[in-house]
Amino acid sequence: MAETPFERRLLGQTLANKYRLTHIQGAGYYSVVFVAQQFFCNQFVRPVAIKISRQQGLSEETAPRLFGDAIILARLLAGDDSDTHQAGRRHLVQIHDMGLLPEEGGRAYLVMEYVDGRPLMQHLQAAGKFSIASGVRWFKQICQAMALVHSQGAIHRDLIPENILIDRRGRIRVVDFGLAAYTDPQTGFVPGATGTFCYMAPETMLGRSLPASDVYSIGLVVYELFTGGGPHRTTPWLISDKEDRSKENYRLKTALRYPPPSEFHNEIRNDARWLDAVILRCLDPDPARRFPDAGALLEAIEAGEQGRPIPDPEPVASVDLEAPASRAAPNDDESDTLFREIRRMLARQEYDRVIDRLDIYRPAEWAVLDPLSARTLRILGQAHLRRGQVRQARECLEQLRIGQREKPLLSPLDYSLALSDLVRCYRALGEMSLAQECQEEARKLL
Repeated sequence: MAETPFERRLLGQTLANKYRLTHIQGAGYYSVVFVAQQFFCNQFVRPVAIKISRQQGLSEETAPRLFGDAIILARLLAGDDSDTHQAGRRHLVQIHDMGLLPEEGGRAYLVMEYVDGRPLMQHLQAAGKFSIASGVRWFKQICQAMALVHSQGAIHRDLIPENILIDRRGRIRVVDFGLAAYTDPQTGFVPGATGTFCYMAPETMLGRSLPASDVYSIGLVVYELFTGGGPHRTTPWLISDKEDRSKENYRLKTALRYPPPSEFHNEIRNDARWLDAVILRCLDPDPARRFPDAGALLEAIEAGEQGRPIPDPEPVASVDLEAPASRAAPNDDESDTLFREIRRMLARQEYDRVIDRLDIYRPAEWAVLDPLSARTLRILGQAHLRRGQVRQARECLEQLRIGQREKPLLSPLDYSLALSDLVRCYRALGEMSLAQECQEEARKLL
């Protein structure tokens, strides 16, 4: 008889002597999310959601890498106790507990607030027509959640309709911090082009994400909320696994023009014309002309509600979108020293340190690669993969693959090893046809 999958075996069991698993909410490649009942001394406390890793043999050193998004969220929720951001906490998912399960082979678990709800757009399709007052209330709640995030130097980077839920109380909940990151205090942005393509801000396509990039995504979600669509949904984006099309897509993105929402919505035209100015400013292709963060956007919404003028955005330092996203590359002597240090870190399996040390030299997505950039991407991909960060590893290795096709940068052996890591990424993400294609390329090299 085939072995029963662990998630089925765990149903009905009690973990850590206090969480009784009742049913499966969702399952992915790395983990399974259960709905559970929390007990204390056999007394029911509350329903919770519990994410349990499929990976076994985790330790105090390796488990945090698997649940890095939850650690970021927990730090955000704990980092600011001011009255200003109390409202924001209500619109994020609370983290209750986390730990290891030695009795389950060293799996890790994460206990979260159970949110009984569904994506906002899905809720609206089921409910039908809604009032401007309801739409503005949801708009403000999204901003309250993100104002807390931005106030602590973090960016969500994947604000899409599916990641904005509405619970049974009619309250917005912003979820999925899998791509969240803290901005570099020196540059003011998060490097790398990652997120859901359709909802990316233009500057994110060039490898720079700012708090204003989240504002752009909020603007797109709210534009859809009030109009039912938008040109970003019908634009023929240029997608290719053989060449970098980020510059062309950047031009497409900055050329999009959004008609005022009042042209589609009579209630906005008659009673809330100020929404046109607020939403369209969120969608300005230049981040310097948007609201700099969700807190400033929230102030503008409140001004519009009260009949006051919409405040102009505060001056922010401009971001040079043409300059390389990473700091200056080291010279030859420095690079020799750097990679000797990196090799020692790899030998000690200090993958976090490798990423921290090399990420500042990572080339922009659209940059022409040189051998140093290729080597950097190769090792970053390896380190991300060893940490279980498959999407980040794939991003590095795909960029390397594009550069290597233009001109030889790594030796055939080194490149074939990079391709082998990329095959693992594709398989982990269920992209079997890409894995097969990549594996054939590696075989030809050897």
